[in-house]
Amino acid sequence: MSNEIDFSSEELDALDRIDSELQGLRVPKKAGLDLATLSSIDPGDLCTKYRAIKASLKILVRLIRRIPKVGDKAADAIEFLMGLADIACPA
Repeated sequence: MSNEIDFSSEELDALDRIDSELQGLRVPKKAGLDLATLSSIDPGDLCTKYRAIKASLKILVRLIRRIPKVGDKAADAIEFLMGLADIACPA
């Protein structure tokens, strides 16, 4: 019995779309995550990015749920954060 997860082309495309949209929002690992770094990100840009990747995130959540032992909990955490983003960035 294999523990490998097969990825559909839809799932791989969703991951690529998320990665592409978030390229400009990445925080350099050396810089660390601090208030100055976060305050330089335009909140409107965050909402625009979130709206652009929301459908892909839903696909990603379905994929994550298939990960044995941790998938459901990780997917629940992402859905919680998406719920906060929905409140912060209404359509």
